[in-house]
Amino acid sequence: MVSGQLVVVSGNASDCKDSRNAIRAIFFDFDGVLVDNEFLHYECWAEVLDGHGMPFTSAFYFSKLAGVSPQKMVEIICRHFGKNYSEQFFRTCYMRKKALYDRRVQSFCRIPGELVSFLKDAVTKYKLAVVSSSTRSDVEPYLIEGGIRNLFSAVVCQEDVRRLKPAPDPYLHALELVNNWVAPKIQKAECLVTEDSGPGVQSACLAGMQVVRVSGPTEVLKVLRTVLSVCRQG
Repeated sequence: MVSGQLVVVSGNASDCKDSRNAIRAIFFDFDGVLVDNEFLHYECWAEVLDGHGMPFTSAFYFSKLAGVSPQKMVEIICRHFGKNYSEQFFRTCYMRKKALYDRRVQSFCRIPGELVSFLKDAVTKYKLAVVSSSTRSDVEPYLIEGGIRNLFSAVVCQEDVRRLKPAPDPYLHALELVNNWVAPKIQKAECLVTEDSGPGVQSACLAGMQVVRVSGPTEVLKVLRTVLSVCRQG
């Protein structure tokens, strides 16, 4: 799937344009979509795991690891290097990585001003939600700081579901929460997901939603405006 491409996983029409049903909700991943912090996640994990004899490149991270849960990521790396994995090892690595990330993140978690303006306009037409595999403490404070937390009917984070992306659970849970505020209920096919990773795209597809993949926050505005211009508003 190339950046900016719309994937339609519901509807019966074979023509992609014709199957773009009315959009009533837009769901956003957080890391790499609303904020440009994905490379920082890589740098912190690489620094921690290199100390355990498991060096890996940014190419490996973005092709194999971006978008999966931290625990799953460490499992994959241990398997890749033939190392033993344990819950204790994961917790130790995770706490070290989180400490590094928390010290460095302030300069990265800035939501672009044009994207903020788009969200403030979009909330008058669509229900909005954030759906992330990160912990709530790594997501919600930056939405509050950016003055946009109140724009989202739901913020689904790592703690909220048993199965994380690429399972469909996070997006299905977001839809459930959003539907507490609307009537008639929003259908899965009426949701547009904005993602930057393979596992995130898979999660949205398995949830039966439409999804666009972007390469970062600077592309979100252009891609969504293009897609929404050919989709009916619900």
